[in-house]
Amino acid sequence: MYVFAPRILRAWALVLTCVLGASAQETTKRTVRAVRIAEAPTLDGLVSEEFWESAAPAGDFTQRNPDEGVSATQKTEVRFAYDERNFYVGIICYDENPEGIVLTQNRRDGDLLNTDSVQILLDTFNDGQNAFIFGTTPTGIEYDAQVTKAGQDRGGGSPRRAGGGGAGGGAQRGGAAASNLNWDADWRVQSQVTERGWESEMEIPFRTLRYQPGEDLTWGLNIARNLRRRNEESIWSPITRAFEFTQITLAGSLGGISAEGQRNLKLIPFAVGGVTQDYTAPGDATKIEREVGLDLKYGLTPSLTLDATVNTDFAQVEVDDEQVNLTRFSLFFPEKRPFFLENSGFFEFGTPREVELFFSRRIGIDDNRNPVPIDVGARVSGKMGPYQIGLLNMQTREADGRAPANNYSVVRFSRELANRTTIGLIGVNRQSMSSLPGAREFNRAYGADANIGIGKYANWFNYIAKTKTPGQTTSQHAGASYFVFDDATNEITGSYREVGRNFNPEVGFVNRVGYKFNTYGYRRRFFPNSKWIRSIEPHFSVREWRTIETGKKESDYQHFHFDTRWQNGGRLGGAFNRNFERLDVPFEVNPGIFIPVGGYRYNDARFDYNSDPSRTVFWTSEFSLGQFYNGSLQSINLSGGVRRGPNLTWTGTYTRNFVDLPAGDFNTDLVGLRFNWSFSSSSYFQTFSQYNSVARQIGHNVRLAVLSRSATGLFVVFNTAHATYEFNDPHGVDRRTQSRALIVKFTHLLDF
Repeated sequence: MYVFAPRILRAWALVLTCVLGASAQETTKRTVRAVRIAEAPTLDGLVSEEFWESAAPAGDFTQRNPDEGVSATQKTEVRFAYDERNFYVGIICYDENPEGIVLTQNRRDGDLLNTDSVQILLDTFNDGQNAFIFGTTPTGIEYDAQVTKAGQDRGGGSPRRAGGGGAGGGAQRGGAAASNLNWDADWRVQSQVTERGWESEMEIPFRTLRYQPGEDLTWGLNIARNLRRRNEESIWSPITRAFEFTQITLAGSLGGISAEGQRNLKLIPFAVGGVTQDYTAPGDATKIEREVGLDLKYGLTPSLTLDATVNTDFAQVEVDDEQVNLTRFSLFFPEKRPFFLENSGFFEFGTPREVELFFSRRIGIDDNRNPVPIDVGARVSGKMGPYQIGLLNMQTREADGRAPANNYSVVRFSRELANRTTIGLIGVNRQSMSSLPGAREFNRAYGADANIGIGKYANWFNYIAKTKTPGQTTSQHAGASYFVFDDATNEITGSYREVGRNFNPEVGFVNRVGYKFNTYGYRRRFFPNSKWIRSIEPHFSVREWRTIETGKKESDYQHFHFDTRWQNGGRLGGAFNRNFERLDVPFEVNPGIFIPVGGYRYNDARFDYNSDPSRTVFWTSEFSLGQFYNGSLQSINLSGGVRRGPNLTWTGTYTRNFVDLPAGDFNTDLVGLRFNWSFSSSSYFQTFSQYNSVARQIGHNVRLAVLSRSATGLFVVFNTAHATYEFNDPHGVDRRTQSRALIVKFTHLLDF
């Protein structure tokens, strides 16, 4: 730690000097002004009120894809207005062929990539670092997200469109992306398909936003429209393929807003009732659930918010996706609970899914993914001038002897600088509040990071961290330096990471310890003038892990991939991978099947194809075959679905591994089936069934949601888990039905 840290700190100082001494590139920003109105519009999805005519529209969109820099093929006009309480957006998406509008879903926070849609980005502090996104479709769904870190992924460059988010890509649930889709705001929207195309009206209360009050404010603004039948993305403030919609520094300006501070109080009481049966736990299997609790949100200042929770419950949250692990290292299950996901960008630190100093799933969930009661918690997050602040404290209750009572504290500060640059500190503490055998008294972690923007296309991400665990005194450090240059045509990456043998962030996540890691890679993008192919992207990456004490190679992975992206959103590609693993102890890859100690070099080839994701029938497929340690492995990975209009969707996934080893052969199967029926943009019925052959279990999750405001409302949830192995005693632990639960939860938003 003491050798590694000065090297990184000296590098930080050098680059910070260069960055802070250079002025940002001057560009002419596009501007538009909002108008003040005396009477609120009728929110009917028709931009027809007279005052809309007095507001100059944001128009003249240019394409980012498929024809970069060329005018959009269909006209778009967006106007802005406000009164004392609310901010209004009027959208007209002209379309010469309204019958050709593509509608693929009708659910809150649904995927906006594969349907006609519009997104509004508001940088309400005009700082180029933080923003809100509000999006909608011709069916009037509510899509909202927070953008942090100047639109840069933590530990990487601008998020590339991978499907699943909005125009900015990267909007993932439980991920470390710059766009956090799990922020659910209180706002309203209505849309209609008309003779002009489709239109929409948004009403966003000022107290939903964070901003600096004042007269004639200027906010950062950008607008993106998705014309799905052409897979065309057009932008108001032009953005090249080198960047994404979440690149806040490239936004234009929205002026003319005068707004007072709004310190509102929101109370969200909830009640939970139902019955649960757990036949794998000791004692009475059947329990009656009766719980009440309260969530609170209060604006301490217009830019700083207090969130509190009492007797927290997450019965409405979807279950985890099952995974099959053929590696020696820990699996990562993403966070899905709304309280922890909101403002999660304020607390991120480290390398996503590999070394994270704070991982909220450590709070209120045990090692077997069972819930641990949370008595009370509070979070303060937001901005104070150029500083971002995140404070969190949670108290959990002892859970049936399987998890001790703990208090968790997190403190996160960061300072925003010019050109996408931030420097920050973090501290994390777990303090035991009970004397459960085997429970450590405390665990602490702390670190510093610097994310540095270099010019237009390069970013340099760095951190150092250390943990403190009773009984450990040495090798408790971690640190990394990651560089990426991406100008859309060329992407160059390189990084170094080091994790000590005793590095132990108990309120974080680390998948392996005791290593030095380096990686480098290059991607070349070609954009041919083709009716069918949008881009050709050959690329490679090399990764290597070495033992921290001796420098002896532990693992390496060499990846060579020829990838093509198609104009309709599909993909086709093939890859060749070279792997090396050194085993110092036997590796149990499957129950009773061990791979002996030794060094293993093995190769595999992979082929993948994705169809047009906006079609009625859509699918993806990946096939791989090759060596696996001292044997062989063939894999089939299939997914796809069928939709009937925007309201009904059936999807499924299937993964099968054929493993042949001298110690024994085995196969694994992983099956997932989902059904979604959206009654409206705010009400749905969903089912999710999974089969995992390794766990020998089938599970079902059924959810009915009738939402009102800000994702509150009525939830009815049924969960069940069944064993697939044979049993003798139907009343014993090995009975087929292992658990089941029927839960009803009602939440209501009280806005003061």
